[in-house]
Amino acid sequence: MTKNSLVASMLQELADYSEMEDDLPYRARAYRRAAQTINSVEDDIEALWKEGTLMELPGVGENIAKKIDEILRTGKLQTLEKMKISTPVDVTSLTKVEGVGPKTVKALYEELKIRNIDDLEKAIREGRLADFRGLGVKSPELLLQRIQNAKLQSNRVMLIEAETIAKTVSAELEKNPNVIKFEITGSYRRKKETIGDMDVLAVSDAPQKIVENFTKSDEVREIVVAGDYKASVKFEKNFQVDLRVVPSKSWGAALLYFTGSKAHNIELRTRALAKKYHLSEYGLFKADNETVVAGESEEEVYDALGMDYIPPELRENKGEIEAAVSHKLPKLIERKDVKGDLQMHTSWSDGVQSIREMAEGAQKLGYEYIAITDHIGGLKIANAMGTEQIRDQRREIDKLNSDFEKAGKYFHILQGAEVNIKSDGALDMPNAVLKEFEIVLASIHSGFKDDVKKIMMRFSGALENENVDVIAHPTGRKIMERTGYPVDIPELIEKALETETILEIDCYPNRLDLSDENAFQAIKAGCKISVDTDSHNAEELAFMEQGIFQARRAWAERGNVLNTLPYRDLLKFLGS
Repeated sequence: MTKNSLVASMLQELADYSEMEDDLPYRARAYRRAAQTINSVEDDIEALWKEGTLMELPGVGENIAKKIDEILRTGKLQTLEKMKISTPVDVTSLTKVEGVGPKTVKALYEELKIRNIDDLEKAIREGRLADFRGLGVKSPELLLQRIQNAKLQSNRVMLIEAETIAKTVSAELEKNPNVIKFEITGSYRRKKETIGDMDVLAVSDAPQKIVENFTKSDEVREIVVAGDYKASVKFEKNFQVDLRVVPSKSWGAALLYFTGSKAHNIELRTRALAKKYHLSEYGLFKADNETVVAGESEEEVYDALGMDYIPPELRENKGEIEAAVSHKLPKLIERKDVKGDLQMHTSWSDGVQSIREMAEGAQKLGYEYIAITDHIGGLKIANAMGTEQIRDQRREIDKLNSDFEKAGKYFHILQGAEVNIKSDGALDMPNAVLKEFEIVLASIHSGFKDDVKKIMMRFSGALENENVDVIAHPTGRKIMERTGYPVDIPELIEKALETETILEIDCYPNRLDLSDENAFQAIKAGCKISVDTDSHNAEELAFMEQGIFQARRAWAERGNVLNTLPYRDLLKFLGS
């Protein structure tokens, strides 16, 4: 089994403790960036370690490579262990409470000896946080609600982390000669933003051997239960994986049942009953409950119910049943439809690689174009560019485009920008500068406590600016970290339609913003969206897959997404 998830989780934890203990914030950022890279790479981190190529990964320098080496050799990290002794707190669970960062965790421990989320809840109920500064809000009711939300997420992981676990599980089952076929089901197969556990179905003539081998895997930290046909185990971070072995004749019905969602399954069973059938995880049966109508594949079950096959991402009871019956399901966007990426950052602002490196990474993905959208204006935290740097960057982009053309490569770099929307709705760069860019993204980076009226006033200022093409990460949320600022989504959609402005799905794994529900509303209303990675190194260009999953859950077709346009058509659309 791969050790990617173990290494990434330990580096993430090291980042949290470093932020608590260290006055040099770049260290924590470096550890987080490395953890994100390891979660995103296809390669087995252990294989790269053995090959001596760890430092070829973006964001992995000599210091971090040594730490990865220690983790893979010993399963531990002495630096992290010493930090845990110095500050014995459950930083992972506490930082899941919105408004609580590592620095706040340290202050809570030093001032109130709060070590975990239960201690925090008790302190709030006893009124001991009344004079504590650092949580952002004073309302005990709101704080308690945030704690309950955090507890609900305690065992959940982001989709990209679940994919690392899924690769590990798949590798284990693929090498088992007793496995005929398998599939990871549940919310993971539906590509939800966060995953609470993982259900795995398998077909085998020797189920006991599969169960026995699976429970002996290196990644297993605890065996919850193990029987003849199923097992439940726990991995790192208490993440539960359930394995079930089913007969071939029930494969399709079981796949449907365990993929869900619950609401989708209820509607399917209701439709089956209307047709005098009975649907369960074992198959589709006639009313006598003995005569099998279908069950070996999902396709034959849907067909027997008079429906087109429904992709897993749509199975949320949002109208997909009716669309499948009337043959009106959307032809969902696919990864291969994407022609380019319209948000990324380089070493010109807060990225870590050059424009050439980003371009070369995009070419490997088969793209026709990218937009370099480094931050501009006065946003110091993002190392935003001023007018002189913008001109210098333009010269570099022009030269690279000329080089690609001379080399016979059909690939183009657009000079774009991400500009901050200020508190009064003005943009953090004059229009005379903005109009020189081929694409402009506008976004909010501060004032998250503004009320919805002020937030919408700020968005209106950006939407009405003729130089703004895209509203980037429109709600400002970070999954399992912060809810973002209050946005009137219907009003935002209406204004975007009126001004012909694109709304973005930011593919970055902890953003996926717009959410699937908000993007669904936007597409239904007729808005065009863009699906962009917000990459800060070339490895992160692979995050496009995360955004495409999100777009599919929003019922997006190719024509709904701006960056499926070929290069020449994109320029026409942007008026360049």
